[in-house]
Order: sequence, then structure tokens, then C-alpha cells
Amino acid sequence: MGREPGAARRRLRRSPPHERYLPSGEVIVLEVRKHWASLIVPGLKTAGIVLACLAVGFVTSPNKGSDPIDTVASWIGAAAVAFMIYRFVEWRIDRIVVTDHRIVEVAGIITRRVSSMPIVKVTDMTYRRSALARLLGYGELILESAGQHQALDRIDYLPYPDDFYRSVTSLVNQTSGSLLSEDRVDTGELPLVSE
Repeated sequence: MGREPGAARRRLRRSPPHERYLPSGEVIVLEVRKHWASLIVPGLKTAGIVLACLAVGFVTSPNKGSDPIDTVASWIGAAAVAFMIYRFVEWRIDRIVVTDHRIVEVAGIITRRVSSMPIVKVTDMTYRRSALARLLGYGELILESAGQHQALDRIDYLPYPDDFYRSVTSLVNQTSGSLLSEDRVDTGELPLVSE
């Protein structure tokens, strides 16, 4: 009787697949999918291959359509379209997740790749937007850490890049500020001298 109306629905709702890579207690601050512009180059390649296959088929046997070259060209065109569909599905499921402790990129369909960079390790960030990126609304973020190579050092095709940059910068500043305050020791009545 005292059941909440949507309780059963909430229990059945599945968590997003990328949450399995986060430890309990880690809070998601921001989650995005790469910008649709990341599909432009594969889409143009696919269109070029399909058009080339059609042209080969038209030149080799315009009336019959039974030439072995037509068959090979058709298979190549179909493979190009299948690859583009694969890239589209991959784009739909890949995620960039920023938590209160790290930045995580989850990518891949068949082989899953999870790359992360702890927020405390970020020492510097470079934020870039080319003319095309500004026109279409995406950006690139390069993460640097002190003398170490990290699994995640570059995030390209970021949607809403200004908001993403501000969020990550805010987290980095909060983390570095809390680390500095933890290093300070109460010296009693003596003044604290900073280096």
C-alpha cells in the first residue's frame, strides 16, 4: 500500500552501459556523445566509393548488368555502406563521461575501449576550435599531465565545447584547490608561510 507509484518502473530501468566502468560513489557531472561532424569524413568516403562503383558498373556493362566486374563493384559498394552503418552505430553508443574524479571515453562496439584520465593528473589543457569547428559547433580538448603519458590525452569532436571546457576547468580547479588545502598543516599561532 505504501508503494511509490513509479518504484517498479525505476527498478526495471537499466543504467546506461558505460556506468559499469565507474566505481560506486563516483558522480557523473557531464556526459556527451561526439559531435555528428565526426561522421562527415566516413560519410564522404562511403559516398565516393558507392559513386565510383556505380560508375564502374555503368561503364563496363550499361545494359546487361551481369558482368563479373559489376558484381565485384556491387560488393565493394555494399561493404562501404555496411561500414558506414557500423560507424553510425558506433557513434550512437560511444560516450565521453566526466565524473567528479576523472574523464572517461568509452568507445567501440565489438572491442570496447575505456580510456580515462584522473582529474588530479590534469596539469594543463589546450582547447582548440578551427574555423570549420566553430561553424559546425564542435571543438577539441588536449589534456596534459606532468611527465606521464595517459590513456586519454585528446578528445576531438566535442559537442558544446565551451560548456565542456568550463566544466572540466572547474573540476580541475576544485581538485587542485582541495589538494592544496589538504597539504596545509595547522601551525597554531605561527603564521603559515607559503612557498
